[in-house]
Amino acid sequence: MQKVEYSDNNGNVFLADVMLPCPFCGCEPKITFIGNKSTKSRKVTIKCTGSHCRVERTDATLRHDAEWCAKTCIESWNTRVGGHGA
Repeated sequence: MQKVEYSDNNGNVFLADVMLPCPFCGCEPKITFIGNKSTKSRKVTIKCTGSHCRVERTDATLRHDAEWCAKTCIESWNTRVGGHGA
């Protein structure tokens, strides 16, 4: 699967899989990082940008960094939409 650069709230840049379009409306998803290395909890939300679609996925972590959380969330999002390199 193609990789793309993402940047978390701390300015760390990392490579992760490209997010596949929304499985319901086909619009592009948007990733949002919540928290930073100074906060106890870090969350990543992937949300469809479609004006009538409210599909979203959130993953959170206490023990890992934002990169790990983002990669986990992206992998789950892509699996949900029939991904795995499709």
